[in-house]
Amino acid sequence: MVVSPQTTEIMKIFFSSNTTSKRNSFLGLFLFLSLQLSAQKRFEFSHPQMGTMFRVVVYASDSISARNATKKAFARLDELNLTLSDYREDSEVNTLCRTAGSGQHIKVSTDLWNMLQKSVKAAKLSDGNFDVTIGPLTQLWRRMKRQKQLPTPAQISEAKTKIGIEKILFNTKNQSVMLVIKGMRLDFGGIGKGFAEDEMMKVLKENGIKSALIEAGGNIVVSNAPTDSPVGWEIFINKEKYFLKNCGVSTSGDAYQFVEIEGKKYAHILDPKTGIGYAEPHQVSIIANDGTKSDWISTALYLMPKEEGKKLAKKLKVKVIN
Repeated sequence: MVVSPQTTEIMKIFFSSNTTSKRNSFLGLFLFLSLQLSAQKRFEFSHPQMGTMFRVVVYASDSISARNATKKAFARLDELNLTLSDYREDSEVNTLCRTAGSGQHIKVSTDLWNMLQKSVKAAKLSDGNFDVTIGPLTQLWRRMKRQKQLPTPAQISEAKTKIGIEKILFNTKNQSVMLVIKGMRLDFGGIGKGFAEDEMMKVLKENGIKSALIEAGGNIVVSNAPTDSPVGWEIFINKEKYFLKNCGVSTSGDAYQFVEIEGKKYAHILDPKTGIGYAEPHQVSIIANDGTKSDWISTALYLMPKEEGKKLAKKLKVKVIN
């Protein structure tokens, strides 16, 4: 092997006595980091919220660090639930909905403002297939589900008059929102869990957790790969194995959540345009760069014609798994 003069000079410098202490420092730092990584242990926690169970897996050096970080992440989840839940009458979103049709702009929190901004953008991108103003239809179908009967065409038509993102007005000067039509209801069910998981992941990172997985009701968000699986987190989608890191995964479908009325199944995901849940069983999985995006896109593509869905997925650079 022929060694160039430049390489020879670099080797002389590296092995000279003047650089020995620096070299030892670098070696010590490398060994310290290696030991820290190898000492990472797996811890798992769960917390019920938003009508499902949130499961969090973290890698940390000890149980105290893991528990403290996860506790703060769950506190953030509880905070978001109090803002976004359409089940709680005292939630911020339901408080806003009670002002619908009043002609008043209502100042909202940063969380609700951001959620609405993201939701309106998603509705425009999906040509209205994803629409958080679907709340009146959600309430109608919940009532019909309890009564085991289909809503009438007149009931569906009446609910649809209160739907449409153009009925949400924003005032950017004081972060306030007006819901134009009386009886409007907002439903973040197709985006809220993904958004909550993203926010929880931020909290975990801020508290020293570099590798984590959060799973809730068909939505998964992962950060860096765990130490015992450097290629990524092992995730099964439609019985196929994927190794993923720093992304969100969401599946929308009617395999488990549906209502059966008069011998026919109706999906829990309602079409804002028809007012009815998709009757043909199928599901869509999305891999995106965060949980918010994967959540709403999986909801939209579940309802969209296949070719239109492909175009949207390509535009937003997400992976679709049917």
